[in-house]
Amino acid sequence: MFANDTIDASIKNGTVSGDVTLYAEKTNKKGNNPDEGFTSGSIGLGYETADFNGFKASVGFRGNHDFSEVEDGDYGNEDTKALVHTANISYGNDLANITIGRQEIDLEWMGDFHEAAVVGVTAVPNTEITLGYTKRIATADADAQLEAFEKVNDDKGAYVLDVKYEGIEGLVLNPYYYKAEDVASWYGLKADYDTDAFGVTGHIAASSEDASSNDGQIMHLEARTSVSALGLNAGYITTDKDAGIGSMDTAGDNISPLEDGNQVYVADADTTYIGLSYEIAGLELGSIYGQTKYAQDKEKELNITADYSITDNLSTGLLFVDVNAQNSDDDYNKITATLAYSF
Repeated sequence: MFANDTIDASIKNGTVSGDVTLYAEKTNKKGNNPDEGFTSGSIGLGYETADFNGFKASVGFRGNHDFSEVEDGDYGNEDTKALVHTANISYGNDLANITIGRQEIDLEWMGDFHEAAVVGVTAVPNTEITLGYTKRIATADADAQLEAFEKVNDDKGAYVLDVKYEGIEGLVLNPYYYKAEDVASWYGLKADYDTDAFGVTGHIAASSEDASSNDGQIMHLEARTSVSALGLNAGYITTDKDAGIGSMDTAGDNISPLEDGNQVYVADADTTYIGLSYEIAGLELGSIYGQTKYAQDKEKELNITADYSITDNLSTGLLFVDVNAQNSDDDYNKITATLAYSF
């Protein structure tokens, strides 16, 4: 009876979170390509129980619907109108934690929502070790059509071993290894060093492809600094001459800083970028300009963002994207607007 009362209390003392989001997007295309655009609404809701002897349960869903389209099909086929993106049970103590079920994952080469089993080991001082296996992946964003869970690597899935070491002040070392059977294995090392005045990132990764003799590779370098409310960053990304990044984005990616970044991961790509950010009176302004040279071609992209918190729960955001492609007929610019109430 005591256990039931405790379980009841953990359910009653759980936390509810959610959002209601309105979104609009308009893309102006050059040449004979028709313009695109849509408006949509999204409702997200999540619930997590309170801790019960180390155990927790979580559930979350998102429902999206388009209100209008510039051209039929701009929003997508909308096969999935609602999606349960989170449904898991977790257990944690001072040494480790494990989560089984649908969950959001944010690793270098594994992102979005996954049907997965993930173990986090914290028994080693200043070190977090993550071991995981994912079988299916889904996307549940408020600003696009929902993408239902699909198999990762058919029924074979993908494995990850990710280690973060923070035993030196300001320094994070992150070696990792991924494996998708019969597709590829990929591995890398990322190092971040940050002080109050500046920060640097060095990241290199490579794949060993099972189905191709051309292995993938990518290197990323970035430097950043901030003065008062002004931030500045600049970086460089390069990929393998023949294979680009290979199969490393099988379960997601997190390197490209550009909103679209159409050519960042292709073969023989060299991307340089510079970004600025500034905050004043609750208004967050940002811009980033990048240029990608790939083979004998070139593409340029400019992103400008403005985000403002109207209240603690109500926020709005604007995004402008301008892409200058190798073929001028492929040039386009895009503007998006978001209004979100979160609780």
